[in-house]
Amino acid sequence: MRCAVYARYSSDLQRESSLEDQIRKCREFASLKTRTVLDEFVLADASISGAAVAPRKELQALIAAAASKPRPFDRILVDDTSRLARNVADALKMVERLTYYGVGVTFVSQGIDSLEKTARQLVTLHGMMDEQFLVGLADKVHRGQEGRVLNGMNPGGRCYGYINVPIEDPTRQGKYGRPAVTGVILKVHPEESQVVLRIFEMAARGLGLARISKILNGESVPAPRPPKTRSMRAWCPSAIREILRNERYRGFQVWNRTQKVRNPETGHKISKPRPPEEWKRVKVPEWRIVPEELWIAVQNRNQEMSRRFGASRLGGMSRTENARSYLFSGLLRCGQCGSRMVIISGQGKRGYAKYGCPSHRYRGVCGNAVTIRRERLEQQLLAALEQRILNSQVIEYTLQRFHDELQKRLKQMDQQEWTCGRNSSGSSIRIWSRLCAT
Repeated sequence: MRCAVYARYSSDLQRESSLEDQIRKCREFASLKTRTVLDEFVLADASISGAAVAPRKELQALIAAAASKPRPFDRILVDDTSRLARNVADALKMVERLTYYGVGVTFVSQGIDSLEKTARQLVTLHGMMDEQFLVGLADKVHRGQEGRVLNGMNPGGRCYGYINVPIEDPTRQGKYGRPAVTGVILKVHPEESQVVLRIFEMAARGLGLARISKILNGESVPAPRPPKTRSMRAWCPSAIREILRNERYRGFQVWNRTQKVRNPETGHKISKPRPPEEWKRVKVPEWRIVPEELWIAVQNRNQEMSRRFGASRLGGMSRTENARSYLFSGLLRCGQCGSRMVIISGQGKRGYAKYGCPSHRYRGVCGNAVTIRRERLEQQLLAALEQRILNSQVIEYTLQRFHDELQKRLKQMDQQEWTCGRNSSGSSIRIWSRLCAT
């Protein structure tokens, strides 16, 4: 019997050798049962949670291989059910799907074989315990963070203007043999705190967000670390706005404003707001950087500017004029710095919407001052596309690609049992609806 092996560990606090241990146990089991482990199908996902399937590329590759013809292996060996999934529905769905492909799943430590009659009940029972582990862990982490907040510690990541100072417990061992960290306190950063104070002073004098960003970038003041979606490290209006709203700079910790919710389709976590009555506000005087009078003056000005110039709501998910998507939104890039071109002016009732480089307009770190009206850009690009598409060779190539992709998609749907019949016109409509949706 040909066997594949799947292993997983979820946190960087776990040892990477955990994967080696899981694979070793699976190999030992295969040896006792006189089964052959195929080295090319010994796959593992490292530092990925078992709460979702989508982010685990190696598991997805293993399932895709099981669905191929001819089937390359007959069994998948997994150390225990928690390594496959920490969600009962995901575990049952994967086992059922692999069984359909003719591939059994053996959970070595628990002695469960998915091809046995009692397998579904056993996977459900162990899956419930695996899932409850995540729920209990989340509650414990949240409770621990709340305790740190109430004690004036920092429960999250870094904040511009402060230094994270870990509190170590020499009586306990933590990661890599170092003392365990029981909490993190914030200390005011001497240089960055002066930048924060200066930002508040400029805002109180009436300078706008873009103007403050350009001044700081022009003076080469080090900016906060950029998010993963942007490689350029520079001050931007959104960073200035968040600094002006952050109550840490007035000596208050506001915690529990958001919660992480996992998207069941993509497996990614997103932040969703909590109701204000669940927020925790703790006074931490040693964090104060901005005097109270200056803080109040800036907040009053922000409220006045929002009242006079704030974008009006358009309804439908509370979208604003600035949040509208245009025909080529997200597709255009600056030829000098590579930033995505955006509408930088003319979004109100008057004027013309114009595309431009945001790094030039709002940050002053790019020399590309070229702008173009939205309707002119759309006309030029659409005309060029029409000229190239209305070509016999291009049309023939496009139709052939569509036919190939259609056949490929229909085959995938047939393998996944997404169709429910082949002898009625309703089945064809369902197939076409699924294709249009994807």
